[in-house]
Amino acid sequence: MGHKETEFQNGSPVPACRGIVSKLQSFFSQIQLLVLVTAFSILVLLIGVSEIALAQQTSDDQELEEVLSGFDEEDSSMEEALSGFDDEDSGTNDEEILSGFDEEESTEASSETESTAEVESWSSLFGYTGMSLSYSYKRDPPEDKNQPDWSGLTKTRPFFSLTWDAKLGSSWKTRISAKAFYDFAYGFKERDTFSNQVLDKLEKEAELREVYLEGSPFGSLDIKLGRQIVAWGTADSLRVVDVLNPTDNREYGMTDLEDIRIPLAMTKIDYYFKDYKLQTVAVHKIKFNKTAPLGSDYNSSTAEIKEVVPESSAENTEYGVALFGRPRGWDCSIHWAQFFDDEAHLFITDTIYVPWIGLVPTLEYRHSRLTMFGAALSIPSGNFLWKAEAGNYWGMEFNNVKDKKFTRTDVLFGAEYSGWNDTSVSFESGVQHLNDFDKLLEASPDFQLEDRIATTVNFLQNYYNQTLNLNITGMMIGKRGEDGGLNRASLEYDVMDAFSIKGGVMIYQPGESLYFQSLNENDRLFFEARYSF
Repeated sequence: MGHKETEFQNGSPVPACRGIVSKLQSFFSQIQLLVLVTAFSILVLLIGVSEIALAQQTSDDQELEEVLSGFDEEDSSMEEALSGFDDEDSGTNDEEILSGFDEEESTEASSETESTAEVESWSSLFGYTGMSLSYSYKRDPPEDKNQPDWSGLTKTRPFFSLTWDAKLGSSWKTRISAKAFYDFAYGFKERDTFSNQVLDKLEKEAELREVYLEGSPFGSLDIKLGRQIVAWGTADSLRVVDVLNPTDNREYGMTDLEDIRIPLAMTKIDYYFKDYKLQTVAVHKIKFNKTAPLGSDYNSSTAEIKEVVPESSAENTEYGVALFGRPRGWDCSIHWAQFFDDEAHLFITDTIYVPWIGLVPTLEYRHSRLTMFGAALSIPSGNFLWKAEAGNYWGMEFNNVKDKKFTRTDVLFGAEYSGWNDTSVSFESGVQHLNDFDKLLEASPDFQLEDRIATTVNFLQNYYNQTLNLNITGMMIGKRGEDGGLNRASLEYDVMDAFSIKGGVMIYQPGESLYFQSLNENDRLFFEARYSF
C-alpha cells in the first residue's frame, strides 16, 4: 500500500552594474512570462470563441429549420388536397414511376455511408493539450545567487498528449500514445544554477506511454502485448497488491492519478471461465519509480548515490498471477507476484577513513527481489462501497541486519459513501507491519519502523450540472499524523465540453518524518488549463 508512493510509498561600480543587470534580467523574465501566459490565454480564448460561435450557428440553424417547418407542413397539406386530381389525371403516380430511381440512389447513398462509417470507425485519434503552472509562495529566494531558486513560479509547462487507437480486423486492436512537455520556468530564472539532473528530469520530457497490441485468438482468451498498465486492487490512494507498475514520484502528491503509473513492456494473458478471470503477467522491462532528482525542491540531498538496476533479462523477468471473480455480487481477487521492489534500500558497500572527519561510508541503492501473495475485496452495500486489501511480502533486505531477509504484512480498509447528491466521500487506512522487527533497523541508513500507518480522506462535490468540481484530499502518516502528511484542494470548471480550467493549493505537513520535513517549504498554488480533442 504505498510502498510505491511513500515509505509508507525542494560600493564599487562592478557590483552595482551586476545588480542592475540582474534586475533587468528579472524584469525581462517577467515580461517573457507575461507574453507567454498572455499568448496562451489568447489561444484559449480563440478556441472558446470558435466553439461558442459554432454552437450559436447550430442553434440559429435549428431555429431557421423550425421556422421553415410551417411552410413544409402547408406544402404537405396542399399536396394532400391535390392528390385526388393527380389520381384522376394519371393512372400511374409520378412517385411510383420514379420510385425505381429513388431506390437505386438510396441504395448507393446507404452503401457509401456505411463505407464511410466503416473507414472512420476502424481508427481514432484523440488527445489533449494545455498549460500547467505552479507558484511556491512559502520559499524565499536564495541569498547566494549561485544557488537554484525554487521560490515563486516553479512551473510554466505546456504539455501535449496524443493517442491513436485502431482496430485490426474483428478480434485485434492496437494503441499508441505519447506525451511531452517543456517547462519554461527554468529559463525565466538563472538556468545555469540548476543541476544537469534537474534539467534532464524536470525541464523537458517526451516519452511513449501505452503502446500495445491486444486481441482474442480464442473466444475465452485475451492477449495483450507491449507497454501497458496493469492495476490490481480496489484502493485508489494507498497500495497493497498493486505492485506491477512503478509510479511517478518526482512531485510528491502533485501528479494526477491518470499519470501516476508508468507503463512497462509486458505480456498479459486473460482466460475467462464462468464468472471468473485468470490473469497471468510477465514484465520484461525492469524499471523503477521516477524520483525527484538531486538538488530539486523535492529532494534537497546533494550526495550522489549509485543505484544498482538489475538487467532486463529472462532471468530477471517479473511475474504476476491473479484470479478475479464476482461471487454474490462482490468483487474479489487473489494475487501472487514476484518482482523487484520499486522502493530501494540503502546498502553500505565500504567504509573509508577521512582525516578530521572520521569514517565515511560508501552507499548504494539496491532493490530487493520480493514475493507477494495477497487478496482484494470490494463489497457494495446501498450507498456504501467497502474495500479491503491484504498482502504478505517475502525477501525484504536491509543494511543493518545483512544475514536475514524480512517479511512484511500490509493490511488496508476503506469505504466510499455516495448517498448525497453529486457528492462522494471516501477514506482509506492501512498499516505496514515489519515482522520479526529488529531494533537495529531503526538506525541509519535503514530508518525503519515496526509499523507504518497511513490514512487518506477524499471529498468530491459537483455543482452546476457537474461542470464545477470541488476535490479535497488529505493524507496523514502515523496514527494521528505525527509523521507528516499533505492537504490538497482544487476546483475544476468545465468551460465547455472540450475545455476545462483547474486551480488549487497544496499544503505539506512536516511532522517528525525527515522526508516530510524536507517538503515543509514546498506549499504551492497550482493552475491548469486543458483542451481535449
